[in-house]
Amino acid sequence: MEVINYKNSIINISNSILKYFNILPYHETLKDIDKLLTEKKYQNVVVLLCDGLGSKNLKDCLSNKDFLRKKKVKDIMSVFPPTTTSATTSFLTGLTPSEHHWYGWDMYFQDSNETISLFLNKVKGTKKKPNLDVLKRDYMQYETIIDLINKKTNKKAYYLSPFNIENPCDTLESVLENILKLSKEKGQKFIYSYIENPDKLMHHYGIYSKKVQQEVKKINDKLEILSQKLKDTVIFVIADHGLISTKYINLKKDIPSLYDMLLRPTAIESRACGIKLKDNVKKEDFEKLFNTYLQDKFTLLTYEQVLKLQLFGDKENSYLKDTIGDYLLVATSNFSINYDDTSPAFKANHAGYTKDELLVPLIVIDCK
Repeated sequence: MEVINYKNSIINISNSILKYFNILPYHETLKDIDKLLTEKKYQNVVVLLCDGLGSKNLKDCLSNKDFLRKKKVKDIMSVFPPTTTSATTSFLTGLTPSEHHWYGWDMYFQDSNETISLFLNKVKGTKKKPNLDVLKRDYMQYETIIDLINKKTNKKAYYLSPFNIENPCDTLESVLENILKLSKEKGQKFIYSYIENPDKLMHHYGIYSKKVQQEVKKINDKLEILSQKLKDTVIFVIADHGLISTKYINLKKDIPSLYDMLLRPTAIESRACGIKLKDNVKKEDFEKLFNTYLQDKFTLLTYEQVLKLQLFGDKENSYLKDTIGDYLLVATSNFSINYDDTSPAFKANHAGYTKDELLVPLIVIDCK
């Protein structure tokens, strides 16, 4: 497996933004972004993160004559795993997953012996609240680049998203309206905006569905219209990951002998599965079953191999070791793993180690 390039990724954009607002970056910045921001000195720096709009997905949905395709500068990397939980947190903090600890949808916590769906704050596969809320753990709290700009400078930073309690922007139209409105206010500012599509549609209808293509075309067209109304503004359009069509393996139904070896539900993601074996299970027996059923679909990594590859970043910590367990199963094909029937099965998914999931576009819309 190749190493994730955390020097040409979505976190480097975040660090370029920190640098532009005179805040010391955590990691390397993107030099071409630095150059653009320094030369143009925009009043408004805007990031629109379109969930799931990977480079391949963008190409599949739009022609090379469409606005966003024409404004694309290059491909950059997401983080590992390429999934919303880890990737959006990485962008918002400028940190790798091994630094902010939001590794994927499900994370195992040793202190309460629970596997918790992080964004839902529920025990995996149930509607039950965990014994200890995710955010009550100090190491699961983080400071965003929005927080830092508002705290350390006399500039303003804003957060436009369906998940913003104070100002929920739950449609593309409301996000774009707020960008336009905020851009007219005095002073230099940063605006981070997030939309749930096309990811939400791709999960349910597939990456090639007409609904997805129509939605991406709508994003394209409305951004082109917005760009004509903005002044002294740059918009960076990025994604947290791409999606691919997928098939599912249900461990409980399809490989019960392997399922019976597991101490607890799989963690992290269905395409990046943390596996913890029961104490009486020999690793060689598990590896033999893996080689029989899954070798052509997944790469099997020990925790030590994960560290050596620096998949999650270069910081070693016990929280990552706890949630991975004994092995990490990394999808290198179009298959995903469900622990049992409580896990959802989508037409398209992400979080695996394929270029279509890892590569995302950097689109630059200069409205100077």
